[in-house]
Amino acid sequence: LAVIGAGPAGLAAAVYGASAGLSTAVVEAEAPGGQAALSSRIENYLGFPSGISGSELARRALAQARRFGTDVIAPHRAVGIRAEDPYRVIILDDGSELHCASIVLATGVQYRRLDVPGLDALTGAGVYYGAASTEAAAMIGARVIIVGGANSAGQAALHLATFADEVVVVLRASSLAARMSRYLVGRIEATD
Repeated sequence: LAVIGAGPAGLAAAVYGASAGLSTAVVEAEAPGGQAALSSRIENYLGFPSGISGSELARRALAQARRFGTDVIAPHRAVGIRAEDPYRVIILDDGSELHCASIVLATGVQYRRLDVPGLDALTGAGVYYGAASTEAAAMIGARVIIVGGANSAGQAALHLATFADEVVVVLRASSLAARMSRYLVGRIEATD
């Protein structure tokens, strides 16, 4: 079994496949954990009724997948797939190939990058994609602007509100409820 993507869905697929005795490999273009690893708190993931940080969820899932024998191939990007019956062949960005019987595509999502001139030069120096705990402490007393209105933006807003004096959420939808989970909308509305 080959799993393309090592976010929560990909790591879950690897755990289930490997624990069932399948020879399992995960291909990840960046770092295991995906976008979820950058989330300060995830409250709607099965098995964590009090929530868990994204980095801790990713660390636990990766450790569990490896414990069952999953091979993690990272950082490598899958650039092609072809069928060679009875196998499927994944072509990696370095030209190597991974042969398998089945493929699970768990490619997840990527942050939408803003198309603003000069913004790339500020990435990591005041502009961040994701709200990692490491940047949050630097926001004490600051005004923080979050661009986006889905769950990651809501989690970031709540997390950063514990540090910043003011958090402003800018979204393209008519309301937070358009793309955000109900529990997050309620928590944001209840937070000064």
